[in-house]
Amino acid sequence: MDKLLIEGIEMPRTRTLEVGGSYLAKETTMASGKIVRDIIGYRKELTAEWEWVPDGLLQQLLPIIRSGNFILIEYPDPAQGDTFGFFTIEIDPQKIFKFKNGVPYWYGVKIKAVAQEVE
Repeated sequence: MDKLLIEGIEMPRTRTLEVGGSYLAKETTMASGKIVRDIIGYRKELTAEWEWVPDGLLQQLLPIIRSGNFILIEYPDPAQGDTFGFFTIEIDPQKIFKFKNGVPYWYGVKIKAVAQEVE
């Protein structure tokens, strides 16, 4: 897969796509001072940035992101290959770099997505 799909919307080629995450754990400090950690799982995080996004595409994407629902994202994963999952998405403020025939072109669009499920 050479593209990112958000709720079926094909996004332009990303400038960067970071696939990572963090362990979700429960820690307890014993009376001896020893820390005991129970790993619950791993929660994936995606960060994607585009040099520019067309206005029409951003108009489709923003209502989905602002809905607050978990959103289906299909993406390439270095460990699993092409995969998908449900994520919450935060988007950075959008900036206009030019108008062409009265239509804005947005640059530096960046999203951060955190998985709903823990693996």
